[in-house]
Amino acid sequence: MSAPVEVAEEVTLLRVPNDGIQPQAAVDEQGTIHLVYYKGDSSTGNLFYVTRPPEGTEWSSPVQVNSQDASADRNEPISRAQMAVGEDGIVHVVWFNMNPAKYWYTRKESNTLGFEKQRNLVSRYNVGVETGASVAVDDKGGVFVTWHAGDFTHEDKRAVYMVRSSDAGQTFTSEERVNPNDTGVCACCGLKSMVDNEGSIYISYRSAGDKIHRDMTLLKSTDEAQTFLSETVDKWQINACPVSTTALADGPSGPVVAWETKGQIYFAHASELTELVSAPGKRETRRKNPAVAINQEGKILLAWAEGSGFKSGGQLHWQVYDADRKIAGSEGHLTESLPDYSIPEVVARNDGSFVILY
Repeated sequence: MSAPVEVAEEVTLLRVPNDGIQPQAAVDEQGTIHLVYYKGDSSTGNLFYVTRPPEGTEWSSPVQVNSQDASADRNEPISRAQMAVGEDGIVHVVWFNMNPAKYWYTRKESNTLGFEKQRNLVSRYNVGVETGASVAVDDKGGVFVTWHAGDFTHEDKRAVYMVRSSDAGQTFTSEERVNPNDTGVCACCGLKSMVDNEGSIYISYRSAGDKIHRDMTLLKSTDEAQTFLSETVDKWQINACPVSTTALADGPSGPVVAWETKGQIYFAHASELTELVSAPGKRETRRKNPAVAINQEGKILLAWAEGSGFKSGGQLHWQVYDADRKIAGSEGHLTESLPDYSIPEVVARNDGSFVILY
């Protein structure tokens, strides 16, 4: 097991245990880090779950998430598993299989050792599924699982779909479209969802229209996912799917969204989407796969990969910003490459420090 790499007083690097890839993490109210990662080959494998207490130096023993062995596949950044931890301590995990598409869901209650039997949430819209789903939870027992589907050849007709639970994941509704009817979805780009401290639900995704308009888009609901408002975050005209990902994080001043446009990484506050902040330094190659976290003081950690490809993870870079989105300290980077098919993940600890998982 790799020891932590101390980079600066406020940032610590941790390698995913057991040579896992595609980390997805959350920190609960007690300060424990919850981590889900993938282990397997390029087509099929398994998901594992570990925890690390606030003062701990070791991860817990891994617990397999999926009840059907080798039922996690397509281990690429756009199709990674995603997770959320509720205030009740329940851990929610979603992932998918292709051909036919199945979006799997499972959960683990805080007083149990293992995860429940996995369940498929797709009942109607499973055509043209290429990317993973996202899961978000509120403090009222609400669980919201989101994905996109539709015709690959007519991306302007694709849609973002959501299933909802009001009983902490025991039961779900059937899927319904949540994005406006006049916007499509970029077929091979990932999406991300979250619930902020006010209970509003956000979904960031890349829309698609006329085969060239692939704008970063943010959906927001203030009525528990009954209705959504849509806002364009950043425009990008490209006659190809950029195969990009996006990230969301909540903080004292509200949510922040991060994304890629034309090979550069940006972030912005959801309430000030016209005030874009770009990753620092001279861009030598394409920047992809952003991750973002905000601590209790409003400081922001932005991480991304440079030079990543279909298989290679690229090189990890990061930057800390103060609450006014000004650069705080020098840009950091890791000399060794990220593992193949992997991406960085970041979380803010309760003491204000940050952790980068890779």
